[in-house]
Amino acid sequence: MDDDPERAKFCLENTMRVLNKLSCTPKESLKCPVSLLKDTAYHWWKTISSVVPRESIIWEFFQAEFRKKYISQRFLDQKWKEFLKLKQGNRTMSKYEKEFVRLSQYAKEWVQTEVEMRKRFEEGLNQEINLLIVIAEI
Repeated sequence: MDDDPERAKFCLENTMRVLNKLSCTPKESLKCPVSLLKDTAYHWWKTISSVVPRESIIWEFFQAEFRKKYISQRFLDQKWKEFLKLKQGNRTMSKYEKEFVRLSQYAKEWVQTEVEMRKRFEEGLNQEINLLIVIAEI
């Protein structure tokens, strides 16, 4: 996880999704992800939690610290820029769509509605495909 912010983000979001589905208490919400930490991540958490007042160690604190450690703002900015520059290029349609969906999570302010999402997707398509879409809409 140390050198893969995308994996760290996915793990945190996945954990949050599971905890929400299970309707965990705040205390359980902290125990579950901490018990899943391994190696360097576990040692990092032991260090953080040993120097912070016990009453401050809550689920929200864990999320904030985890994000600071493993999902830097620089990484998020980089992915946001990748999304804004994304073009189909020599990708197949399905590979372009997969990359578009993956990167769109980093630019939610640009694709807040289905219409905006479709427009942005079409803007990145190769010119020939975009022309076919325009013709089909006529």
